[in-house]
Amino acid sequence: MNHKAFVPNKKVTVRINEGDYQGYYPSRIEGVLDDGLVLGLPFIGTVPVPIRVGERISVFSPTRDAVYRVDGDVMKRQLEPIPLLCMIIRSDIVRVQRRSFVRIPVVLNVTYKLKNSDRIYTTYTKDISGGGIKIILPEILKVGDTIQMRIELSSPEDPVNCEGKVVWIDKEERQMGDKLEEIVYAGVRFTVIEDRDRERLIRFLFNYQRSLIKKGWKND
Repeated sequence: MNHKAFVPNKKVTVRINEGDYQGYYPSRIEGVLDDGLVLGLPFIGTVPVPIRVGERISVFSPTRDAVYRVDGDVMKRQLEPIPLLCMIIRSDIVRVQRRSFVRIPVVLNVTYKLKNSDRIYTTYTKDISGGGIKIILPEILKVGDTIQMRIELSSPEDPVNCEGKVVWIDKEERQMGDKLEEIVYAGVRFTVIEDRDRERLIRFLFNYQRSLIKKGWKND
């Protein structure tokens, strides 16, 4: 197996596709085989996830411009001396999302400022992905503006510091009591973000998406 997204020490997300433990779990590539991957066994807290030999799993690996997925079967699972599982590849490597990735509806606090300004604004997200965010604007921005942002993830995750470009502006009227209130949204594409921060953000969104799916949410 030879692909830029699947290399030793790369942080990845393992998806269990069926059963009581269906969902997304953080892991790491410990080794690359000709026809498979050696992965760190996922844990829930201090308890290893009971992935069975023969079970079909998917592995997602983010890069700067995309998220890649590969499917396979668990051929071996061990707890000692290091918790590992060995996966045999059963599919082609698929680029599952382009730069925009999957947008997840989640409210996160954001502080931002124009790149050449010292004035700081506080707002929150309407939705977010590994490639950008949709924010509610407390003041008017223009398409093409570059802003520097600090996105607050849920504890214990550290905030994500990044830079983005406003790619669209939209307005919506919402009924607030007996009057209409105009809400202005901006779509911001990430232009400067550390790979490790993008990976942290994507893992956070995978886990958040898992909680939404358990509540019946579907991304169409």
